[in-house]
Amino acid sequence: MPKPLPLPDDLLPLHVAVVEADRAMTTTREAGGDVDAARDTYIDRALALRAHPIWEEARSGACYAQTWQASLDAAKAHLDGEQAAA
Repeated sequence: MPKPLPLPDDLLPLHVAVVEADRAMTTTREAGGDVDAARDTYIDRALALRAHPIWEEARSGACYAQTWQASLDAAKAHLDGEQAAA
């Protein structure tokens, strides 16, 4: 199985923003709220994340899924660490 690419420092804030937007969209939906604004925010942040050049490099290196998962795990760990510290 291919290994993920090393994650650049500028990737974490992008992926954290997507995870935050996803969680906000889920919370809004579960509360019976209108998710349109939350969805728009999620889409904007997801597009910014997808525009990062690491994804093209990961695709060409056949390690896209592994790199995506490593980035997602890092973002969730960052957010969980912030919540634990609060």
